[in-house]
Amino acid sequence: MPDLTAPGESGRGLTASGQEAPETRFAVIVGTDHHPFDRVIRWVNDWLGQHPEQAAAFFVQAGTATVPPVCESAPMLDVGRLATLLDESDVMICHGGPGSIADAWQRGHLPIVVPRMRRFGEHVDDHQVDFCRKFADLGRVRIAEDAATFTGLLDEARTDRTRFRATEPVAEIESAVARFDALVDELINGPRRKRRRASRSGL
Repeated sequence: MPDLTAPGESGRGLTASGQEAPETRFAVIVGTDHHPFDRVIRWVNDWLGQHPEQAAAFFVQAGTATVPPVCESAPMLDVGRLATLLDESDVMICHGGPGSIADAWQRGHLPIVVPRMRRFGEHVDDHQVDFCRKFADLGRVRIAEDAATFTGLLDEARTDRTRFRATEPVAEIESAVARFDALVDELINGPRRKRRRASRSGL
């Protein structure tokens, strides 16, 4: 039976039987792109500044961020350590990279996704914004494009982490991952293929 949590002074809440629920564990994954993703680290730090007792429940894979996380962190993780972290987490927060989102789905997570944006120097373009919005519309991710939304999602996850679990059977999740890969390929490589065809035709 899933935990039915209610916020308490410890942040852990109580199960339906009245026992203290385990603390919700958060994994924050920014991926391996060389662009710093300081924005999401600041948002995590700001939330933990308001809830310092929750810092032990967070682990941040920070990449090349210039802002140090106020919780346990590492710039990069090897494959085994990353898999263990995701397997043990209750809520996954990640950038809009297809690999990270697919990792979340395969573990039954409904991830909180912060797409990288070109105007903040987080990526070369806004393709993450485009496909994250599409999947948010389909109910496959919880998207946060501003600090207020991000804070609200963390508050919600702390109160009831079951809202951040995928409800689809494994086969449907695997099908969604395959469709996601196809969408990413079209968004990223489709314009390039069109430019090459136009170049060959002399247009």
